[in-house]
Amino acid sequence: MINIVTAFQLLFTLLLLAAAAADIRQRRIPNAIPLLIVIMFIVSWLAGFPFSSPWWAHGFHFAAALLVGMLLFYFGWFGGGDAKLYAACALWFSFSDAILLLFVTTASGAIIVVARMLIIFARSSLASSGPANGLRQKSSSRSIPYGIAIAAGGIASIFSVY
Repeated sequence: MINIVTAFQLLFTLLLLAAAAADIRQRRIPNAIPLLIVIMFIVSWLAGFPFSSPWWAHGFHFAAALLVGMLLFYFGWFGGGDAKLYAACALWFSFSDAILLLFVTTASGAIIVVARMLIIFARSSLASSGPANGLRQKSSSRSIPYGIAIAAGGIASIFSVY
């Protein structure tokens, strides 16, 4: 029989994988996914999930993550869906566990950025060395699906912390 921790870890993982897939396909994370992660947190708290800190510590982390995410969005460095998804993930961890979420998310994001830059460089090299056959990308297609990095950070953290 599956226990409460494993059940919520699996649901959390499925939601984050859905967010990453949507971000890859559409460069947009549906609002329903962060909302479901927040609702799942509330349900898990009421169901007796063994959180290590009081609810307000998780809420404070959520508020801080949302504030920073919205500032990053304001300056154009982060998408709005990314900000909401990261904040929803942050709700599951107190500040004492925040460093793991932030580190894995940031490291994953750096890997994605480097990989994306290499792909763009390779495509532009091919396009400039051969006939103009439409290999050059539009600037809008160069955005980074950071939902992948947030999913990696959230999944690594949920299984490490709980």
